[in-house]
Amino acid sequence: MQLGAVDLYRVLELTHTATPADIRSAYRRLAKKYHPDVSALPDAHARFIAITEAHEVLSDPLARSRYDRTLLSPSPRTASASAQARYTRSTQERQRSARTKAEAYGRMRYQQFDEYAFDTVAGYVAPKMLGCLGLAFTGFLLMLMLVWLHGAIGLPVPIVVLGFFCLIPAGAYASTRFDAMHNNWQIRRKRKQR
Repeated sequence: MQLGAVDLYRVLELTHTATPADIRSAYRRLAKKYHPDVSALPDAHARFIAITEAHEVLSDPLARSRYDRTLLSPSPRTASASAQARYTRSTQERQRSARTKAEAYGRMRYQQFDEYAFDTVAGYVAPKMLGCLGLAFTGFLLMLMLVWLHGAIGLPVPIVVLGFFCLIPAGAYASTRFDAMHNNWQIRRKRKQR
C-alpha cells in the first residue's frame, strides 16, 4: 500500500465526521481484531500497521486537519494545490513514523500493547490520588494526635502549633517523594512492556 494513498477514515471504518473518541474506540476495536498476537488472519500484520498509521494521523488534531484538506480525505474541506501537496507530504511523513511504531506494537503481546497504547488517565492518576489522600489522612491523624496529647498530658500550645507547622513541609515533601516514586514506577512498567 502506498503511503497516503488511502482514505484513513475508511481504514478505521469511520467517516470524516468522527469524533476523537470515535477514532480512539475504532482503533482499539480494530487493533484487538488485527493485532498479530491475537489474529490468525494472513493479512493481520498489514492491517494492523494500516490502522495504526490511520490512528496516528487522525488522533492528532493538527495532522488530521492537514489530512482533511487533501484530496484523499472524504472531508469537503480543501486547500490550495500547493497546500494540498504540502499536507499530503506531511501525512505521508506521519504515516512513515507510525509504521515504525506499529512494527514495535506488533511485536508486543496484545495485553502489553493494550496497556501501553490505551493506558487510561484514571489508570495513571488514580494511584497518585490515592497516595495523596493517604498522605493527607496520615497528616490529619498526626494533627489529631497532637491535639489529643495537648488535652491528655498537657502538651504546651507552642509545641502543638510548631507540630502543625512542621506537618505542612513534611506533607509536601512526602507528597513529592510519592509522586517521584509513582513516576519512576510508571517508567519502569513502560520499559518492561517494550
